[in-house]
Amino acid sequence: MKKLLLLLFISSLALTSDAQNLSVPHYGIKVGLNYSNLNFTQYNYLFFGLAERTDGYAKPTTTYTYESKVGAYIDLKLSANWHLCNTVSFSSMGSITNLDQTWETDTLRTYGNKKETYFMDYITLDPTFKYYVNDRFTLNIGPSISYLITNNVKRVVTEEGVERIQEAYDGEIVEVNDIDAGLNIGISVYLTDHLYIELNRYIGMIGLENQDDGYNKTLQATSFSLGYTF
Repeated sequence: MKKLLLLLFISSLALTSDAQNLSVPHYGIKVGLNYSNLNFTQYNYLFFGLAERTDGYAKPTTTYTYESKVGAYIDLKLSANWHLCNTVSFSSMGSITNLDQTWETDTLRTYGNKKETYFMDYITLDPTFKYYVNDRFTLNIGPSISYLITNNVKRVVTEEGVERIQEAYDGEIVEVNDIDAGLNIGISVYLTDHLYIELNRYIGMIGLENQDDGYNKTLQATSFSLGYTF
């Protein structure tokens, strides 16, 4: 996976080098928020049915969290309508998941809940192709690849309203993937020649964890950013 990150970075630099023959690069900064959560792929059609449900596992519920995003970019004009925007950013992601729990003994069945709060920090590379519909509006698409720098998950398990201390956890995500990759799709609206707002949808394609716990978790996020080109 680290080789994939290096290859994408080198490819982006190569595109940048070639494109410099076509235009003078413009530099900019971008700040915003990620509205992110975990996507359990076996409960939707994102992967065209390739991720199968595991029998006997309850369907989880997820809650989006707001996290920060800040970065810098190089914008290059490739043609009259197409630009290549290479962005490197510090991007935080998170999610809260809830799973119903059941415990059975010979004479008693009890119910409860497992709540897990995820938090991840990434360094992200986004080579994005921007199509200028007009001077004020663009359509954006491109790959995204991220390297994990910090992560944490906090688990709280309750049974009939009472916390099961022996199952609590607060630490790094077990067998977490250092690399995340996916697809960005979005739009940009230019308020002036230099200032714009951007709405983006990220769909993760790599599982967050390597452990086989019966669930396939990937990241997904909607981000809102404010950008300025110098």
